[in-house]
Amino acid sequence: MHKKSRRQFLGTAAVSTAGLLAARSLPAWARAAAYDSVPNLLPVFGYSQIQLLDGPLRVQFDQNHKLFLNLNEDGMLKPFRKREGLAAPGPDMGGWYDDADDFNEDTNFHAFIAGHTFGQYLSGLARAYAVTGSKPTQEKVHRLVRGFAATVEPSGKFYVDYRLPAYTFDKTCCGLIDAHQFAADPIALDVLKRATEAAMPHLPEKALSRAEQEARPHKTKAFTWDETYTLPENLFLAYHRSGDDRYKTYAERFLYHEYYDKLAANENALPGMHAYSHVNTFSSAFQAFLNLGDEKYLRAATNGLRMVQEQSYATGGWGPDEAFVVPGKGLLAKSLDTSHSSFETPCGAYGQFKITRYLLRLTHESSYGDSMEQVLYNTVAGAKPILPDGTSFYYSDYNNANSKKVYYKDKWPCCSGTFPQLTADYGISSYYPASEGRGIYVNLFLPSRVSWTQNRTQVTMTQKTNYPTTNTTQLHLEIAKPEDFTVYLRIPAWTDAKTRVSVNGKQVEGDVIPGKFFAIGRTWKNGDRIEYEISMPLKLQPVDAETPNTVALVRGPIAMFGLGNLPAQFQRSQLLAASAPSQSSGDLIVQTDTGKLTFKPFATIADEQYRLYQTVAG
Repeated sequence: MHKKSRRQFLGTAAVSTAGLLAARSLPAWARAAAYDSVPNLLPVFGYSQIQLLDGPLRVQFDQNHKLFLNLNEDGMLKPFRKREGLAAPGPDMGGWYDDADDFNEDTNFHAFIAGHTFGQYLSGLARAYAVTGSKPTQEKVHRLVRGFAATVEPSGKFYVDYRLPAYTFDKTCCGLIDAHQFAADPIALDVLKRATEAAMPHLPEKALSRAEQEARPHKTKAFTWDETYTLPENLFLAYHRSGDDRYKTYAERFLYHEYYDKLAANENALPGMHAYSHVNTFSSAFQAFLNLGDEKYLRAATNGLRMVQEQSYATGGWGPDEAFVVPGKGLLAKSLDTSHSSFETPCGAYGQFKITRYLLRLTHESSYGDSMEQVLYNTVAGAKPILPDGTSFYYSDYNNANSKKVYYKDKWPCCSGTFPQLTADYGISSYYPASEGRGIYVNLFLPSRVSWTQNRTQVTMTQKTNYPTTNTTQLHLEIAKPEDFTVYLRIPAWTDAKTRVSVNGKQVEGDVIPGKFFAIGRTWKNGDRIEYEISMPLKLQPVDAETPNTVALVRGPIAMFGLGNLPAQFQRSQLLAASAPSQSSGDLIVQTDTGKLTFKPFATIADEQYRLYQTVAG
């Protein structure tokens, strides 16, 4: 079976999406702005329908849920109360979150964006409640909404002389719509209405790039860092969930036209841009496509993500020093010697998951699942846990010298907000109901259980696996009576002809094609099981096309990090002869002339020094 290169695969995905667009030509649903009627858009399962089972990703979710469930509520609300001139009891949380006057963009990031992640913490808790049904979690969400509501007044005093109003309001909007949608908060939408009217006078008339902000009068440089162009996604969602047209009007106001026009025309607008926020705004473009019916926005999101992937590391991470580089100049390789801030990990992973989830649901292209998997296992799965005092993991480090996992210098940074949202989303990223009740898509391979109603029959599918430590997974079905439906298994583009799919021990007929979903349609009965063995070949992936001898050793979807006293140069044959010390180990052993070296996945590295990229002989 012929295996496509990464570049060929991305090109194929882009062609497929182009064909999808050409086939549509603005049907009636596009003009109606009712995106539930988009043809073939895969639905999403409810959070409660999918449960993570024992494993590292469940541990991450539980850690985040517990931490934010126990976070001091007065501390969370203190910046809002203080800036409104209200009594503000409770502790200062510290770091970026405090309201104080000692911030300096060059020397001190204390009190950078007071209360900035409150909405994300609220969102993470609301989603965690939806996953677990934890009554204390729901009650905390409701108390926080009521506490925040008491700080909202018409003039928006909170935002006076506030450095990043759009940045923080965007997160507040997300938290309130999620409190309503996922935690059944009875006043959240009313609070959002009042909070929106309070914030809008403090926002510009349109989305502004950083260059445009710098050209306008501003107090200090930090006031030019706002991210108005990320607002439309949550404003469109607010419109969809509330039915209030004002949110749609506001969403249109902040569409990032200059950026989207370039991307839609296949012009690379990324170089020099702030990385995470300019990926995050792809989700705003996608929501604009769903709500306005203009395919320009879909082209912008699709092309933009492809351009990001074309300058991604072997981990799927991107944006050294939080900026995109100019392609074709070997600058990604150069970053390995100049930066220890290689990828803004929880934030970047959250943004990547959102846009790949949107695009997978629309196109049914498995490449978006591959991208999600790559970022999951090579970046955020290895993030250090947030500590109770707000100490957080921010950057993954791919520097050629002295690379280690370290905590960020300031407490409660942006990545402390996206991390709990992302871990709550692991389940809904793993499975999707097929359109028109035809079955289920299995996108991620992690210990989990999903339940749904198929033709009025309750079905539960339990996935048992140690993937990607091992290359197999099993899916067990519990079903009250036999039913006809299709299970669609993601076949990664990086695999080969050794991949096998069996049902009840018998290999399934049909071509298992890398880069496609494999459809298993049959009459399923109670006790049926799918056995999926995914071949995980080794390859050497160059950091960029201009630097072909700087490579990462990759096993299936996993980038391997070398530990210990690594040589200045390897032979390609040495790396490609790497082998696992046992069937249950995710490590690889590389034999060199001077001895054996261990390579580990990012998720299992603790405090060891490591190196992602190796120099190989030409």
